Amino acid sequence: MPENIKTEELTTSLKRYANTSYELIMLEATERISVTGAGLISGLLVSLAGLLFVLFLSLGLSFYLSFLLGSSYAGFMIVGGLYLLLAVILFTGRKKLVEKPLRDKIIHKIFSDN
Repeated sequence: MPENIKTEELTTSLKRYANTSYELIMLEATERISVTGAGLISGLLVSLAGLLFVLFLSLGLSFYLSFLLGSSYAGFMIVGGLYLLLAVILFTGRKKLVEKPLRDKIIHKIFSDN
């Protein structure tokens, strides 16, 4: 008879342990998802602000160069050429300059404790 009681206690303890482990895994997954999502959203907001800054700076530079050169389109062509050069550089080195650092940052964010 005492063996049945110990078996029942062991079964009950194992069920509680399994439930607690499941809850812990779910809470850790929820935390990682929320931290990663919050980081992604804040990164997008900062990127949007940076993009607007670059846009207005580019427009100002374009108008200024157009004024200096006395041509209504020359400044815009020069700034456009700079962006084309930047696009070619990023395209040729995209794996090393963009993809790898971005991938590493995402992986680090997912597996970090905070």
